[in-house]
Amino acid sequence: MTVTGAYRRAVLAVADSAAVRGFVTRAGWRLGVGRFVAGETLDGALPKLQALVGSGKRIVLDVLGEFVGDGAAARQAAGRIGSTMEAVAAAGLEPYFSAKPTQLGLGVDPELAFELAAGLATLAGSAGGHLCLDMESSGYVDATLGLFERLHAVSGGRVSTVLQSYLYRTAEDLGRLLALDPVPGLRIVKGAYNEPREVAYQNKADVDKAYRELVYRALDGGGKVNVATHDERLLSEVGAFARGGGLGPERYEFQLLFGVKPLLQDRLVADGHGVRVYVPFGEDWYGYFSRRLAERPANLAFVLRGLAG
Repeated sequence: MTVTGAYRRAVLAVADSAAVRGFVTRAGWRLGVGRFVAGETLDGALPKLQALVGSGKRIVLDVLGEFVGDGAAARQAAGRIGSTMEAVAAAGLEPYFSAKPTQLGLGVDPELAFELAAGLATLAGSAGGHLCLDMESSGYVDATLGLFERLHAVSGGRVSTVLQSYLYRTAEDLGRLLALDPVPGLRIVKGAYNEPREVAYQNKADVDKAYRELVYRALDGGGKVNVATHDERLLSEVGAFARGGGLGPERYEFQLLFGVKPLLQDRLVADGHGVRVYVPFGEDWYGYFSRRLAERPANLAFVLRGLAG
């Protein structure tokens, strides 16, 4: 395992501690959660969303939450997302949302998850928006792909999903999705969960190699590819490939995280690429925040500086 892989696994393991969770939850905004999470409410996040759109970027919104324990909680989560879609559209912003399947009850009742996700896809589509069905830890991949295929059959282009390059299985999963008609939109990420070596690459070089292969294969496959990485070398390569092949914004865009490399985001916009910023907000921010800290030591250093005052 590389130093990077060991760092990520160590941070995620520490984040699972009840004591750490309690401390960070109490002190989070003082520690710098606001760098990666736009706010705990839409009202708090709205000025940041408007600033991003004003700077030439598009947005994908994540009303934070995951792993609900019962059907009532899943319906409440879907209700929050739906009302936020309506509020975002009323504010004149594109209601493009990303939702975690376990947030919609996938781990409780797959039929309930389908009902709720289909309703959100219809709501987003009616307002000129979109729903991306996010991908979570490896144990949920099969159920998520099954849910997505059902949604794709009834929702057309209103729904996309996510593939993670660090999982061994993803090349096969990509082939399965590229065989759908029409070819769906796909966000390709490297992966941020604490996965064992039995299912996932542990070395950064292997993850990067798989990522590159997935992106080019998806571009060749004919659908829209949402290239979600902050790896500047990969972004440069994909940008050159897309331009050389005459691919326009209907075929690819770069998706980057709120609060991570904003100057890179600006450069990509200035270079004429479509850029969409993934903006999370909401009260249930701990899981998302801990995964951001695990991605780069610089992110953890930022938080430790906040702790030191």
